[in-house]
Amino acid sequence: MKKLNNILIFLCTLASICFFVKDINIKAYDRLLGDITIGLVLLIPRIISKIFKFKITDAMELVYIVFIILAQFLGSVVNLYNNVWWYDLFAHFLSGILTSILALVVMDYLGVYKEKNKGFNALFIISFTLMVASIWEFIEFGSFIFLKMDVQHHLTTGVFDTMEDMLVAFLGSIIVSISYLIENKVSKNGFLKKVVSDLK
Repeated sequence: MKKLNNILIFLCTLASICFFVKDINIKAYDRLLGDITIGLVLLIPRIISKIFKFKITDAMELVYIVFIILAQFLGSVVNLYNNVWWYDLFAHFLSGILTSILALVVMDYLGVYKEKNKGFNALFIISFTLMVASIWEFIEFGSFIFLKMDVQHHLTTGVFDTMEDMLVAFLGSIIVSISYLIENKVSKNGFLKKVVSDLK
């Protein structure tokens, strides 16, 4: 799986460089930062692992890489956010699922994951996802206030786009939480429990 991760990082970085050259040629200077940062963003799990000595499994890294490819590369660099009306909702829904899985990892890292306390675990999953979704919307709002970048579509939709993004992320967390509760009843070695056990 490590080899697959390396191949995906290489191909996505190479493609981003191609888009960087294309955007320079067509003078789309507002897109250059997104083009050039993909490679660095893809390496964040490895950087975190090195700095904080935090174990990140190949499976976790693959999930992250796939998300960045779908959300940042296809969404921003290839520009599906502007060309496919539902793509932004899909990305936020996917982020809700992935941050919910990340919540289990965070719980284990902080030492608060208790296998018997399933209700608390499910509540933490939902709360963590909503926190991340809120922080992301704060960042987008800040980019509007300070950089005049209307990524929230504030001028055209008011709060509609923000609430829509948070709601689909919330839906993703609900699905993962329900899956977690069901999985704990029917299996001792389900996928979500494996995410935590792989860290030990």
